[in-house]
Amino acid sequence: MANDNKKNMSVFSDVIKSLAFDAAMGVEGVIVLRGNDGFRKSVREGGVSVEFLPNDRVSINLTVNIHFGFTVPALVAAVQEKVKAEVEGSTKYHVHSINVHVKDVLPQ
Repeated sequence: MANDNKKNMSVFSDVIKSLAFDAAMGVEGVIVLRGNDGFRKSVREGGVSVEFLPNDRVSINLTVNIHFGFTVPALVAAVQEKVKAEVEGSTKYHVHSINVHVKDVLPQ
């Protein structure tokens, strides 16, 4: 039974990572970091991690690069709003926090 629970959490984690990745990438000026091994799964999840909390809550961490010319606080707020709406609208989980880590500013 414990193995089934771990499998379910892994599936839920993959779904939430995918939703968060796609939502963040939908914000103009944002690029979510990708994994390095070339597999689709890691490419989509490289800059996204999920922590499950009690009471069907999740904490999401995103590592992103942004394009020069965009305001960092405005982009971070837009990513947080879009990711929260997507995750809460598509799953049973409530978003407790979304931490956006800006790694680099890229030229356009």
